Amino acid sequence: MKAVNFIEPGDCLLYRPKGLFGWVIALKTWHQIAHVEVYVGHGQSVASRDGIGVGLYSWRDTELCAILRPSKNFQIAPALDVFYRKYRGQGYDVMGLLRFAMRAPVDKVRFNNKQFCSEFATRFYRAGLLDPFNGEDADAIAPFEFLLSPVFTKYEVSKDGEVS
Repeated sequence: MKAVNFIEPGDCLLYRPKGLFGWVIALKTWHQIAHVEVYVGHGQSVASRDGIGVGLYSWRDTELCAILRPSKNFQIAPALDVFYRKYRGQGYDVMGLLRFAMRAPVDKVRFNNKQFCSEFATRFYRAGLLDPFNGEDADAIAPFEFLLSPVFTKYEVSKDGEVS
């Protein structure tokens, strides 16, 4: 089945590297997962994208490599409420992203009102009463770590968009 016919609201979408930010993330985290978004339905996802920041974006299947379906009762309505009230329009946290490269403690490079992709996705899921990382600081979560979270069921996506 094609990913476009498979995804459901609340699904976590993991992407291969694309563009400068993607390749920096892949290089510095030693993993081929470089971006994460959350599908919210109607062809849209919420994310903090490549230097742009937190927003509602058209869903994309290019470079999609995995779909993670929440295995517990994720509540998307309160998560979207927090997104619209608190997170939408925040800038991209470039310094937080570089924390992975610098290996600096999180507190040394924390910026308010800015988030990178996995930081935002962690907070979005928590706003929907699903904690993928058992309280770990969202600023310290890399995109590939979503693969390791036990609260998701993993589905791989081939380069031609087929889900298995």
